[in-house]
Amino acid sequence: MTSQAEIVFRREWGRAVAVVTRLTGDLGLAEDAVQEAFASAVGRWASGPLPSDPSGWLITVAKNHAMDRLRREARRSGKEQAATLMLSQRDPAPPPGRIADDQLRLVFACCHPA
Repeated sequence: MTSQAEIVFRREWGRAVAVVTRLTGDLGLAEDAVQEAFASAVGRWASGPLPSDPSGWLITVAKNHAMDRLRREARRSGKEQAATLMLSQRDPAPPPGRIADDQLRLVFACCHPA
């Protein structure tokens, strides 16, 4: 038996990939984004009815996935440089004085998951 999501997949896959490729300029990214959109759709549509415009829903979700990934990639080098800078700095100096047993017990009590 063929599900509604499978019918939409067969009918709209090519169009969705083409639209997202046109928007991003990257075929691989577009295919990945459309796959993620269909994975979301299968989970969402299994528990409820299809949206009124499944093609539009898929393209919008795929476009959002692709744009999110492009934004993450654009910020990656800055974050990597900041992390490298933080790791290259010297370790902070140990706190002055000796830590009392009561303070250590309090730290462990605060960190304990229970």
